[in-house]
This record gives sequence, C-alpha cells and structure tokens, in this order.
Amino acid sequence: MIESVFQQALQEIQSRRIRAQTENERRYEEINQKIPPIAEINAQLARTSSRIFEILREGGNVQEQIGQLRLQNEQAQQFSSSLLTKYGYPADYLDIHYTCEKCQDTGYCNGVYCDCLRHEIAAIGISRMNRTAQLNLCDFSDFSLDYYKGVTDEDKDCYAEMAKIYNVAVDYASSFTKASPSLLFYGASGLGKTHLSLAIAKKVIEKGYDVIYDSIINLLSQVEKEHFGRSDPEADTLALLLKADLLILDDLGTEFRTSFNVSTIYNIINTRLNRGLPTIISTNLTYPEISQNYEKRIISRLFAVYESYHFIGSDIRLLKKKNSHARF
Repeated sequence: MIESVFQQALQEIQSRRIRAQTENERRYEEINQKIPPIAEINAQLARTSSRIFEILREGGNVQEQIGQLRLQNEQAQQFSSSLLTKYGYPADYLDIHYTCEKCQDTGYCNGVYCDCLRHEIAAIGISRMNRTAQLNLCDFSDFSLDYYKGVTDEDKDCYAEMAKIYNVAVDYASSFTKASPSLLFYGASGLGKTHLSLAIAKKVIEKGYDVIYDSIINLLSQVEKEHFGRSDPEADTLALLLKADLLILDDLGTEFRTSFNVSTIYNIINTRLNRGLPTIISTNLTYPEISQNYEKRIISRLFAVYESYHFIGSDIRLLKKKNSHARF
C-alpha cells in the first residue's frame, strides 16, 4: 500500500492509544483524590515491581513469595473495584479503555495488521479518492438494471447481459485479493462502466487494499510532467501506479497518441501483469477500434490476459435526463 496512507493510519491508531492512556491517568488522579482507600491500594500496586526486585535479591523461596504478592494484589484490585461501585463508579473505571481492545491500539495483533488498522487505512483511502472521484456517489446499490429492461443490442438481451456483468463486478469486489484477475470493461458511453469500476474500488478499499482510480489522460499527464521535470521532484506517480494493490484506469482511448503515452501504457499493463497485480481498464472503444489504435503487444495483453466484458444497452445518462424532464 502507499506508504503515506499507511503512516497516516498508523499515526491515528497510535494517537488513540495515547489518548486512552492519558484518560486513564486522569481517572487515577480523580479517584485518588475522591477515594483515599483506593489511593492507598494504587500506591501498593505501584510498588509491585520494586517489591519483586527485593524478593529476587533476597533469595529464598522466590516463587512462593511472588505467588503471595500476586494474591495480595488480586485481592487489593477486587477491593478497589468494590469501592468504585460503592461510590457510583463502574468497576472497571481504572482500567485502560482502548478503542480496539484486540490490539490495545497498537495496530498489530500477533505480528500482523489488526483489523482496526486495516479499517483506518480504508477510511483514509476512501477520503483521498473522494477528492477526485466522488467515490461516495458510486455504490453497487445505486446501480439499477431497470434501464436495460426491454432493450436489445445485436439480438442480445441487454438486461440479461448486464445482469451477468453486474454480478461479476459484485463477486470481484467481495472476493478481491492482489491475485485477482485484471478486467477490461468496453462499450459505448453511458452504460455503467465507470459506475461499476468505482463501486468495485469502494468495496476493495473497505477491505483495506490500496486502490488508485483516475482517468488515463489525467494519470498519463502527471507521469509525463514528472518524467520531463515539470512537476514536484519528490513525486513518482508511475511508481505508485505500478505497485498499487488495484489500479483502475478509466477512459482508455481519450489520451493523445504520443510515443511516450503508448510506451507508458504498455509499461503499466505489462509490469503489473508481471507482478501479478490486477488492473481494471474501461474504454468507450469497440474491439476493432482498440485494434486500430494500439500496438499488438498491448492488444494481446488486453484481450488474451484480461477478462473482457462488453457493456451494451442505451445511454443511461440520456435516459435519466429524459426521465427527469418528464417529471416536470
């Protein structure tokens, strides 16, 4: 995943831990002032470490003495809990209350990412994507197949064909891993390619994966600026495109046909395939148009390695516009 996203998420998790510990210290000060007997118990418990060192230094029956000390502490903690409830406080008022008890707000469980860290990574990823892609406007639940009912295209039932594609997209998002296949969505404008791509992106990000989504013309423009030194020298968009868990390139075919763009597109497609990383590409071009506009080495990868899905039907945007006018 992108390092800056990971670091921001980890910092937020660790901030939660600091807040929990700070709040615990405040509660101790409060109780020590209001309930003196508990203050004495807390002082006794605080001396446990030094008492253990004394036992170890003095020798003798160390295990027995440490066992007795442990028993005394347990009895003291039970008495402290009973005093807390007597004065109207919860019995666990002096425990540290972490946001995630599973990892105690460290972000790790048994040496792997905790779910809370994955969820925070997802939240940051969604927030970043929303700046340009309006991700919160695209969800599977918002995709209506009603627009395809009663429509045929080259003797194909558009509703049946698009229902299959919709189910493929839902299954792809729910079962996504970095080993998932690459997809090619192609067909005329306004048939739902971008909507389903963004719906997949949203679900995949929620699973904790890093997703990059943008139109290919925007991404190539940024890569070109960096390549020729017309952008932030610290930026490396191409590197991010090559290593993202999932890359979604929208509107293939809208870019200028320059040698730089063609070689960059091939580099992105080929490198990600070699690394076993999935990519989703959408285009308004037909199969013959793709064949005419791109090199064989790109075409062979798109149609031989990618799973391709042909979107058919009527322009949904025009249908929505027509329906909205009909209501007035």
